[in-house]
Amino acid sequence: MLNRAPWFLLLSWLACAAPAAAAAETFGLDGDLAARAARPHAEWVSRARMLERRGDWTGLLAWGRDWARVDAKNPLAWFVQGRALGELGRLAEAIAAYRQNLRLAPDDVFARNNLGNAYRDSGRPHEAMQAYRAAVEIDPDYLPAWHNLGLMFYLTRGEEGVTRALRKLEASDPRLAEVWRALAVEYSITRDPGIAREAMQVLRGLGRAERARMLGILFGEG
Repeated sequence: MLNRAPWFLLLSWLACAAPAAAAAETFGLDGDLAARAARPHAEWVSRARMLERRGDWTGLLAWGRDWARVDAKNPLAWFVQGRALGELGRLAEAIAAYRQNLRLAPDDVFARNNLGNAYRDSGRPHEAMQAYRAAVEIDPDYLPAWHNLGLMFYLTRGEEGVTRALRKLEASDPRLAEVWRALAVEYSITRDPGIAREAMQVLRGLGRAERARMLGILFGEG
């Protein structure tokens, strides 16, 4: 199974960045729900991290739902649910949770990558590739999405499709072919960090338009 995004790293950063005294508004909430809403952001984050480390997906789902009840506009509350639902095999619900996450935070590449995984595991490869593609367009340095995009491209188009894509890129710009071969073929197979580092150096030398052109060629748009 493909590696899932190390989302707890993002949560750790958010926990440190959040004001220590931050708390949700409790007006209009009663009893236990009011007490939950008064929890600081860091408490929601640390508990979610602990439940994930334990592999307590049922507990993580319940925690995410509680979080969303008191802070429905927090994308992490929906990410937590998507993470748990995906591990529980409830893929349609996981997709819905990640999509809500992305409505609130469209640039969340962790959610886009995991949405791609949920689509992939649901037998929806086209949607999976689009989710991975969106992730690398937002953050070209995000290697898990390149890895997943490359493997899904191979699984759906086969060796012949990969070879044809490389030839098209070579004809357009050899640098584009070099990036795609390294990140989506060699790195996806070997997971060699040295290959990834070299490819990322080339990728950073490309402009946004060049990266978009590379993906457009691969997806038959140019």
